[in-house]
Amino acid sequence: MTQAWWEGGLPALRLLLLMGLAWCAVFMVARLVEWRLRGASGGGRGHGGASVLGTAARLWEYSNVIGIPTLLLGAAYLIWAMNWGPGLEGGPTMLIILAMMAAGFLIGFGPGLRR
Repeated sequence: MTQAWWEGGLPALRLLLLMGLAWCAVFMVARLVEWRLRGASGGGRGHGGASVLGTAARLWEYSNVIGIPTLLLGAAYLIWAMNWGPGLEGGPTMLIILAMMAAGFLIGFGPGLRR
């Protein structure tokens, strides 16, 4: 019984780890680009850059703009996968479902967390 839990939980844990690493990579690249642009425009180091809370605030601000298309594209993929594609056990189905779940949380909690 315990082995079945591990076999089911390890891919989900691996997926969450991959998404966390991807978010960190995107944040660091965005921070680098912003730093380079501020350096070129003469902004200098005196101004604070984007923080983790700043990116979360932008995410909450555009929660419906991000969440609704994600849900629609995810639903379209699931319909395609069930009828014409590899089915629900093949392909990136778990990643799509996880992205749809995150989009649902964004739509549900994002507007309530605005300032």
